[in-house]
Amino acid sequence: MKNLKPLPTMLGGVAIGALGFLCLAFAQNVWLFITGIAVFSIGEMTAHPKYYSYVGLVAPQDKKAVYMGYAFLYGVFGSLIGSSLGGELYGAWLKPLAGTPEGIVASRNFWLLFVLLDVFAVVGLFFYNRTFAHDTPEATAKARVIMIGLYSLFIVVGVFFLWKALFGGSEISYKTLVQALILTMLGVGGALISRNRTTGK
Repeated sequence: MKNLKPLPTMLGGVAIGALGFLCLAFAQNVWLFITGIAVFSIGEMTAHPKYYSYVGLVAPQDKKAVYMGYAFLYGVFGSLIGSSLGGELYGAWLKPLAGTPEGIVASRNFWLLFVLLDVFAVVGLFFYNRTFAHDTPEATAKARVIMIGLYSLFIVVGVFFLWKALFGGSEISYKTLVQALILTMLGVGGALISRNRTTGK
């Protein structure tokens, strides 16, 4: 992949990952399931190495270090949101239906959700490249509005996880509690900083 351009390589890799999830959604035997995992892995290995290359290309010369630092945040948010949200979805959709015919349909819908997320990622990345890849005042203003929205979403998810940690079971889930607090603080801090920069304070 080293000789290919970053953006089409990333888009192609994410699309291959979606195909892998599609195989998992319709896997009725072990071989199709293994094929789905293999196809997804190829997609991830295609897209991921070009991620940092792309970040380096779109970053302004005087902000490359900042952009590279922020480039690692996807892992932070993925760990904070993904593990708890994935567990919630598994507990709500799949666990009660395990071993039943309805469980097959629920499992298919579970994996199709990941296909949908991959499609959303492809469209979002393409949109980002068209709208925000160049450092202009208009792009910066739009980006701040979107980031305030994303930080607000982090606050909502953090408060939801906080409620689940404190009142969702017979005992307090300290792991979810810590995740909720970190996510909420990141959301509040990010929203305040973005808002202050927008208003010039």
